[in-house]
Amino acid sequence: MAMSKRCCLLAAILLVSGGPLLASASLEPQMREVERLRGLTFLHAVTERTIDRAELPGLLRSQLQSSVPYSLDDYAGILVDLQLVDAGPAIVDKMVDLYDSQVLAFYDPMSHTYFAIRELPKSVAGIAGADALRDSVVIHELTHALQDQRFGAAGRDRALIHDTDGELAYHALLEGEASLVMLDSLLEKSGQSFDEAVHSGLLLGAMDIGAAARKVVGPDVPPYFLESLEFPYVDGLKLCIEGYERGGWKELDRMEGNPPRTTREVLHPEEYFARLARGEQGAPPFDPDEPPGVLTVERLGEFHWRFLVGADAARGWVDDRVTVHCDRLVTADTRWETPDRAQAFRDAYAAFLHKRGIEPRMAVDGTVVHVVYLP
Repeated sequence: MAMSKRCCLLAAILLVSGGPLLASASLEPQMREVERLRGLTFLHAVTERTIDRAELPGLLRSQLQSSVPYSLDDYAGILVDLQLVDAGPAIVDKMVDLYDSQVLAFYDPMSHTYFAIRELPKSVAGIAGADALRDSVVIHELTHALQDQRFGAAGRDRALIHDTDGELAYHALLEGEASLVMLDSLLEKSGQSFDEAVHSGLLLGAMDIGAAARKVVGPDVPPYFLESLEFPYVDGLKLCIEGYERGGWKELDRMEGNPPRTTREVLHPEEYFARLARGEQGAPPFDPDEPPGVLTVERLGEFHWRFLVGADAARGWVDDRVTVHCDRLVTADTRWETPDRAQAFRDAYAAFLHKRGIEPRMAVDGTVVHVVYLP
């Protein structure tokens, strides 16, 4: 079971709750705007459900529990064992609080439903322009509904349930594209040229999600949660801006037909676009067997190794397989472009683990680094 399903709750909150469902006419104007901007039509109306913000934390926790094959305590333990977060109390509570502080509305591809929340988060309630912000979020989330109807986003997401790295890469495309449509709408309303903003580079500073999140969350929120929140939006937006510069919205159609398969392709978009130019499909989803005694098997990808050891030491990542056993033993096999890149990663990862009080067993075999440690 991939960790990214939980991490990507930061990027696109996926909830299924009780209450009546309505095919809402109130979304019609925004749907027509999304169609006009994106150049695609909805196949049918979008179902809408309205909830109170007081319902959100409980729903978040319930959805988080339903997305993991183990208890939430075990999930928190996996993050700790992989050294992504520090050990401590209420790890899941911190995650839920972060979601609650950020969510204005969301689209759930699993139930194909747009969720409206009656109250704004405390972080934006009462500020000037809050209504405009809410309108922009509707455009963003309805773009997700369009992606679902036209490109099968829900099915693709389910297919990546065991692929931590692939799912995060796919969400970067989804969030980057939805952010691009939203920014197109905002610029149009302010009388500015979207194409000029794209080609001038002005949009790259428009979605500093991580900085915005840090202003409204407590200092005890693990940096991993914040960086996982930022990546699909910021790096995904950069990817989609480059796609738009290459061929407008038609190029985004092509990207949806052949999405990035790894966070390496998102972080190094020249590699992704070169693959598209060759007409090659990405690798199939990572879907490992999980034998008895194993809690989870993950492919972490370049994003996670960057988080742990830094961008330079994670350069040249090719593949990995990381296993967390029920007795908390962690085994990792990583593959790199060259023996030099493998050795650089080995040295950086050893230093990182030693700093955290862990004495790993490590071996380098050409371009492969084998690691075993007990937290």
